[in-house]
Amino acid sequence: MDLQDIIYLITFFFIYSFLGWILESITKTIAQKKFVNSGFLFGPFCPIYGVGALIMIIMLNSYKGHYIATFFISFIIFTLWEYFAGWLLEKIFHTKYWDYSYYKFHIKGRICLVNSLTWGFLGVAFIELIYPITCFFISKISVETINWVTLIIGIYMIMDFCLTSIRIKNINIKLTKLSEITANIKEKLEELKNIPAKAKNIETLRNVIDELKQTQIELKEILEKQTQRLRRAFPSMTSEKINEFLTKKSKKIDKK
Repeated sequence: MDLQDIIYLITFFFIYSFLGWILESITKTIAQKKFVNSGFLFGPFCPIYGVGALIMIIMLNSYKGHYIATFFISFIIFTLWEYFAGWLLEKIFHTKYWDYSYYKFHIKGRICLVNSLTWGFLGVAFIELIYPITCFFISKISVETINWVTLIIGIYMIMDFCLTSIRIKNINIKLTKLSEITANIKEKLEELKNIPAKAKNIETLRNVIDELKQTQIELKEILEKQTQRLRRAFPSMTSEKINEFLTKKSKKIDKK
């Protein structure tokens, strides 16, 4: 495999990451009846589909025409890949981005029988139809154009991944800070109750509480916007900190 072959594989990775994003976004947009930018990244790419496509190209292309073998190999390989991807995201970001626990046959909510069967059929469709069609259209584009486009998209995706990772990390940092501020406000309010009404430092303490409350409001506004996008993209996402924040938010809305 020479350098140009590797560039073509990267090109296919981008194409199928984009097509995966379209598929996910359309499905979730229809389900939620409003536009959903699906996937982990902020841009129009779902890398899990791109990686899955590369695995198919490398491991299944030689099985073209062997439908049963392609089905079972796809079933096994992509079940393992989906489990690993789910586990990895949980370990890095402490958040479960999909959860199949509501299905009858699943393993830790990361994989389920329904999805595994889908992967099997998708593997057959990909090798027999989707990949050959993509190759046909790619063959009509000059090598120079493919190289430049792949370079530009590659730089963009790396930047997107870095920015997305930073933003998600920042969400957890803000959630921790919000919990600390909330606890601090409670502590100060208790302290205020025990101070005589004419004490010299009572006004100072009230100012501190007001500042903490203002910071709390600002953080909540930021978190509402950031968690809203993730919730739409991953409806079954579970994160202890995010769920705690959203639960408190929902209770306040109900009271209103």
